Amino acid sequence: MWSMVCLSFWLGTALAQTQYTSTGTAAIAKARATALTESPTSNIAGKTFDRFVTIWLENTDYSMAAADANLQWIASQGILLNNYLAITHPSQPNYVAAVGGSTHGVTGDSFTRISSASKTIVDLLEAKGVSWSEYEEDSPYSGFEGDYVNQKTGANDYVRKHNPLMSYDSVTSNLDRLAKIKNFTMFYTDLNNNQLPQWIFITPNMTNDGHDTSVTTAGKWARSFLTPLLSNANFTKKTLVLLTFDESENYANNNQVFSVLLGDAVPASSHGTTDTKAYNHYSQMATVENNWNLGNLGLSDATASTFF
Repeated sequence: MWSMVCLSFWLGTALAQTQYTSTGTAAIAKARATALTESPTSNIAGKTFDRFVTIWLENTDYSMAAADANLQWIASQGILLNNYLAITHPSQPNYVAAVGGSTHGVTGDSFTRISSASKTIVDLLEAKGVSWSEYEEDSPYSGFEGDYVNQKTGANDYVRKHNPLMSYDSVTSNLDRLAKIKNFTMFYTDLNNNQLPQWIFITPNMTNDGHDTSVTTAGKWARSFLTPLLSNANFTKKTLVLLTFDESENYANNNQVFSVLLGDAVPASSHGTTDTKAYNHYSQMATVENNWNLGNLGLSDATASTFF
């Protein structure tokens, strides 16, 4: 039975990877029906937090994001990081870097496969028993490896380039790892069942992250998404949340991006404050590695500043 499920899952994933956005509704439904989904949990105590959640929005200059009323409200609920820089341009190498300690030579947004010899944060988490998952809005099923256009509206909803772990063969060659890369339906299922993992990467769709819309749309979505979570007992368990942007829109500036730390791991006395220390996307890995004594990959994660 296990082998049949795995085979069906692999065939469905391979179909989606080959056909990408041309994959029809029937093929997607068939693959979804057999897709393996896993919701691992763990309880590994950290130094400062027991859960780390990062949420990425898209392509906005710091000044534009800082002027948005909803993002201002989010900053009032935590610590504004006003010296946080993205790594490069365009989008994809920033996502790749945030989980692998390097851009690994990726310079564009086209389909990318990074050798299985390259490890990621997942290798470090799993070695210490820290559970993890990604939640990708509008991904049609767990482990989907392509891009997906909304079949009703034609909107470019989900894109592989905004899914950081999907570029790594060390992840996509492993069915158990693919089964932990899920859509938002599973986020709420895991939340309601008190089955959220300890490391979470969240990517909204191309509308809600502001890529195909505006910072106003992204700010509204972020506030509406975060507000109920910050008071949900299944979410707030020494949880540290980083809300950030992948890159600035203007390639000529220093790539500063609006970033906020929040969650119940941030003391109430720090709400509404600003941290001027220099951080970048590698700081996400460095912070997680330090918190759970994971070691590091010996790349840029080894030298990045930590949030705590």
